[in-house]
Amino acid sequence: MKKFINSLVVVFTVLILNGCSMFRDNEEILNQYEKQVITDDCQYSDVKEYIKSDPLLWSLNGGSLAYHCGDYRKSIKFFDKAEAIFKKQELELDIKGVERSFLSILINNNINDYNGENYEKIMMNVYKGLDFMLLDDFDNARVEFNRALDRQRRASEYFQKEINEAYLEFNRSSARSEVMTLPTHSSEIPDYYGDITPAIIYPDFINPFATYMSALFFYLDHDYAKAGELFKQTLRMLPNQRQVKQDLILTERNSPNKQHYVWLIYENGLGMIKTSFTYQFPAYFFTDKIVSAQISLPTIEKRTSSYPYLLLNKQKTTEIADMDSIIQLEFNKKLPAIYTEAMLNMINNVGIQYLLEENLEEYGGKWLGFLYQTLTSGADIRQWRSLPKNFQIARMEIPNQPINIYKPDGSILTTVSSLSKDRDAIIYIKSDIIEHFKVHIIQKNPKYN
Repeated sequence: MKKFINSLVVVFTVLILNGCSMFRDNEEILNQYEKQVITDDCQYSDVKEYIKSDPLLWSLNGGSLAYHCGDYRKSIKFFDKAEAIFKKQELELDIKGVERSFLSILINNNINDYNGENYEKIMMNVYKGLDFMLLDDFDNARVEFNRALDRQRRASEYFQKEINEAYLEFNRSSARSEVMTLPTHSSEIPDYYGDITPAIIYPDFINPFATYMSALFFYLDHDYAKAGELFKQTLRMLPNQRQVKQDLILTERNSPNKQHYVWLIYENGLGMIKTSFTYQFPAYFFTDKIVSAQISLPTIEKRTSSYPYLLLNKQKTTEIADMDSIIQLEFNKKLPAIYTEAMLNMINNVGIQYLLEENLEEYGGKWLGFLYQTLTSGADIRQWRSLPKNFQIARMEIPNQPINIYKPDGSILTTVSSLSKDRDAIIYIKSDIIEHFKVHIIQKNPKYN
């Protein structure tokens, strides 16, 4: 009993001191961030404020906002902070495994800093590489694309270790042993559709866009051997991708008098997001001394495309990677651990409600327990909100006249007239919703030739 009271004092002290800030409406805040991007609001005050309480999540979002706004140096600074956190996490996993605090099980995972996803690590390095290319710093861009490729190489091994360590942590948790004696009667939750099957499954947590974009970087950097090997790796994942086949042929034509090309990279739509699913167990499954027994789980849902494709003059873009499927696959692999932690949290809440009613009945213990349940229930729906639904590509020879990018209805989305014909280029377009887009132009400085 004394241990219970002490634990309860700790929990309520944390809740009071933090003003329940760890349970703020993350969904609303993330939606506001997306609105900021879509309205081209390039103010960073909110991002910098949120970084103080959740550094990784808001370093990633801040990096994307700065990239979107064309402030590539600021974007790199945000992503550098995220990189440092990821490296620290990886080192700690190697040394001592996953450690969830007592409070994360007693309350829920929202009290912890955001840990990020494996696909986010890879895409962070891809965007840093793009930042450096846009700053005409191909030396540092090479470092970032090599990091992205290395992270992909280690992703499967790291991911499996992370999952295994999570289960070990759950099994040795003192909180688990104390609360699992309570009856659960049913662990089946109807109408929970968190386990969404990916439309496409890429091998070993590989993102074909990261591989392809790295290949394209090395091609523009005149490392045709490495570019060719990476185009081949992309083709092994996407054997029917005609554009990649044609790009591979280019690596064999590395004459200095070769024709120069422009690639269109198109980020289409809004990527999948996490949302919260709550299920209310019948309280009588446990005891008549509790008011509420509910479990909150994250689920994921698809969002809308922007333009289904774009045309680079007459060349139609084709898909190189389905980002939704990459998000789905990793979510599904983590779902058993997420489910286990949510069940432990729910059972722990039931136990605390029971003890409050048992020992503090005359002080409204049942309703104190209900308040505790309300404050500490909530799925962790945090994520990097700037990734697209899919990536698409097209390529053409650089013409003498301006280049038009067309919408599917034949109207012009944008015109690019500033490209030099003496070297290759990339037109990078992100369109999250119809009628909103951002254009970035990459063309290597001739001094590097």
